[in-house]
Amino acid sequence: MIHLIKRVFTIALFVSSIQAQNIPAGLDSVLNKTLDSMRLVLQVKSLSAAIQCPDEAIWAGAKGISSENPNVNVEVNDVYLIGSVTKTITSACILKLHEQKLLNIDDPISNYLDTITYIDPKITIRQLLQHTSGIYDVLSNPELQPILINNLDSIWNYEPLIKNFIKAPLFLAGSRWSYSNTNYFLLGMIIKKVTGNEYYQELRKLIYDPINLKSISIPAYEPLNNNVAHVWLDITGDGIADDAHDFYINYLSLNSVAGSAGGYFSTASDITKWMRTYMRGDFLSSSTLDEAKKTVPASGSQGGAYGLGLMKNSFNGFLAYGHGGDLGYAASSWYFPEKDISISVLTNDSKNNSWTLLPIVSALLKTYNNWKSAVSTNSVSKPDFEINTYPNPIGDQLNISIHLTSPVNQIDLVLCNSLGEKISSIHDGQVLAGTHQWNFKDLSLLSEGFYYLNVVIDSKESSTIKIFK
Repeated sequence: MIHLIKRVFTIALFVSSIQAQNIPAGLDSVLNKTLDSMRLVLQVKSLSAAIQCPDEAIWAGAKGISSENPNVNVEVNDVYLIGSVTKTITSACILKLHEQKLLNIDDPISNYLDTITYIDPKITIRQLLQHTSGIYDVLSNPELQPILINNLDSIWNYEPLIKNFIKAPLFLAGSRWSYSNTNYFLLGMIIKKVTGNEYYQELRKLIYDPINLKSISIPAYEPLNNNVAHVWLDITGDGIADDAHDFYINYLSLNSVAGSAGGYFSTASDITKWMRTYMRGDFLSSSTLDEAKKTVPASGSQGGAYGLGLMKNSFNGFLAYGHGGDLGYAASSWYFPEKDISISVLTNDSKNNSWTLLPIVSALLKTYNNWKSAVSTNSVSKPDFEINTYPNPIGDQLNISIHLTSPVNQIDLVLCNSLGEKISSIHDGQVLAGTHQWNFKDLSLLSEGFYYLNVVIDSKESSTIKIFK
């Protein structure tokens, strides 16, 4: 057991398919293939992922296992611990209270909290949010670990936790950046001070219920509404991961301590919905959100820049805001302003941390972009037409026959591989009503597998057909 607690704490708080409605079948397929291929590359027990698109539709996929005895595969509605992705939620709550004038983020914490040894009362709420307070991270105190492990069902309040395990500050507040979960424990206390509600009550009232994030919950204080993907940890110290679900789900002491810094479970879909709702400006005013996005240099954070509970990063050249999280499970959740999409990836395999999930986010983004570049992003009703393709499986060529009941200005036929990458295309303009034929030739060199034919009429995606070779 001592080995386990060391393993869990080494994975610091800092740093998991069903086709959703309105997600094209072709896009659903290529995203699932990408997710499964990345799971095999990383050799993890499972991955769960979700993307929310500009039209609000959510794609969700889950690959791998939850348990081996019995053999249970993960499902998209399973919840995973999201760890420090929780910080985006706690910080958003603080910023909303700032907008409501219940606090000011540039106030000293002495306006809201009693003096605690080693914590400078002049530290501001902004410095807590930004990790520039210099406050020691009590989770790194080695004396805490055995106490938690020997009292699994104990529920901790933050004031005694901090008072008993705090040490001298690392530096003068505001002089540099250093990640500390204690900052977010103090923010949880401030939420209670100004609202009269425990932080988990206020998060539910202010965020989870209004946005309909039903799966997000903290088991130390609330029931879990979804099945939990079992976490895999090396309990025995033999170098082999064990199904640690029965232990971990009852590890309430750790969950209550992680709390407002990293104690929440969620589906990939719900945390993705949250990230897009928050970062596109649906929760806070634009001016407050701009404050959240102001960063300081943060060596050691994902992307090297940190705002108010946000990491600033870049994937495939696209700017992203989000956060990673690690506490046995690992999570990575990001919003891409240029694309107006959010992508989240979760795993239940402790040998991988949130840094190792970043390439999966990149791969899903690339697959999404490749698909969208091959077809129109417009969502429209299908025009009145009939299409036939033959032969299927294809040989040296693929023939397409389309019957139109009315003339169209443009027809685009785009042949893509399983990752949504364009292989060939045909474009024809001013097509009259009636039956028309086109064909792709010289296809004998294509490798065996499946492909997609995207039919785009008048710049609007009209049909996607799966083709075999």
